[in-house]
Order: sequence, then structure tokens, then C-alpha cells
Amino acid sequence: MKLARLLLPLAFAASLSAHADQGVSLASGYTDFTTWTLYGSASASNTTPGNGFTYSDLILTPPGSGGMAGAGFAPAAIALDYNQAFSFDFHFFIPVSQNLRGDGMTFTLTSATGVGGAGSGLGYDGMSSASVAFAIDTFHFDGEPVSPSLQILSGGSTTPLAFTETGLGDAIRDPNFQWYASLQYTPSGLGDNTGMMTGTIDHLNLGTFSVSAQVDFDQLGLVGQPVFYGFTAANGLATDGHFVTSAMAVPEPGSWAMILAGLACLGLLAQRRRAIAR
Repeated sequence: MKLARLLLPLAFAASLSAHADQGVSLASGYTDFTTWTLYGSASASNTTPGNGFTYSDLILTPPGSGGMAGAGFAPAAIALDYNQAFSFDFHFFIPVSQNLRGDGMTFTLTSATGVGGAGSGLGYDGMSSASVAFAIDTFHFDGEPVSPSLQILSGGSTTPLAFTETGLGDAIRDPNFQWYASLQYTPSGLGDNTGMMTGTIDHLNLGTFSVSAQVDFDQLGLVGQPVFYGFTAANGLATDGHFVTSAMAVPEPGSWAMILAGLACLGLLAQRRRAIAR
């Protein structure tokens, strides 16, 4: 898990690209996941390992334990206008735990939080019908999209609206670098609460992969509803862990001295201004 942190500080610059006015960037700013609402096997922790950063980890399924389903959602709902563009982004990684890879995770927008089924349910199956999700699916049965695949899901069902087979195999569980992921929505422009939803994952060495599907938010029942954003994940016979991470720089002692000196100077200037005003 420590090795997987190597990319995160470097990824801040890459994730500072322009975002739509709506949505939330979990990649370019610090998110304290210990304040989120957790379900099932999910947990959250904050650490400062002494490398200049403080990390917050959302552990949806703990590595080494099978049959798990977990979810974590931001504590407050937001309003979305589906006739306007929006975007979300985040960092995730899947530590290598054993040869059998599975089952996957989602980024979910929903009117009601909770956790769905384990295994191929991805922690999303059975959730609110007023929901849509971007899934990274890492296990498949015969007749399903070959994993790892990217999928757009809706209505609390794991039958995809669209999918992309990445061909990554076990490489998706890179122990050295994290993935950067984003969800972008482009409205139709017709004022009908429909548009194209695109989920993308990007890796320093392995490339960029995307999936897109047309989504009708009126039909889903999300129009006019408060929307919660968060993550779900699950495993079954496999024991993969699923992590979403955030980080912020911690000033070194010398930096703190400069900050305190600057604050002291500001205090003196304020006193002089008050004296002149008298």
C-alpha cells in the first residue's frame, strides 16, 4: 500500500485541469474520508507517514478478506442540473492480494445511500433505482464483458448500459502507482435532462481507457432530487482490497517558521494601520 502512494503527489498537477462548474474534485483537493458515511465492510483512516503528506484512505473492502461489500458516501447531498455539464474525479488503487482478481468498485450518484450486494454486485446491485454509477469491474463470468472492464450502470443494476474491455488483466492491480479516474457529463443541449456520461481511468504507464453511455436522468428519477456521491466495492472468492485516496502537503518545520513569520508581519502591519487611523 505504501508503494502505491508514489504517484499521488505527482498526480495533483495532472488533476488540476479545468472542471465543469458542477461536481466535485476529490483528486485536486484534500478529502477527509473519516467524515463520510460508511456501510458494510468500509472503513476510513488518516495517516501522516513523514514523507511531507497527510493521507486519507477510504477502504471499501479490506485486502485479504472475501465476501465483502462496502460503501462510503460524502456526508452532504448536492444539487445537480442535468442540463448543465458536471464532473467528478478521484484516485484509486487495488492492492495485489492473490491470483484471483475481483470483483470491482463503482463511483455512484444516488438519491439514497447504502451498500448493495457482494461479489459481482460490486456493492451497487440492489441500491436505489434513482442512481447511476461508473464501474471498474475486475471479474467476469462467461457471457459478460471480459474484465477488467469499465461500465456505466444505472437503476441499482449491474447490467451495463455500456462497457469497454480494457485488456489490462492483472496489471490493473499495479502495486507501485495509483489510477486517476474521472466522470464527465455532457448534456444533450435540448433541455431534456439527458446527456452523455463518460468514465475514464488513467495510469502513468498503462494508458487511458474510457466508457460512455447516454443517460436519461428524468427516467431514473434523479431530477429535482438531492444527490449523494460516493463509492461502492465488493469481492467474493477473490480477496482484493479497494482503496480511494486523498492527500495534502504538510509544511516542513522550516516552512512553518516562514508561515509564522509572515503572520507576525501581518499582525504588525495591522497594528500600524490601527494606530494611523487614530
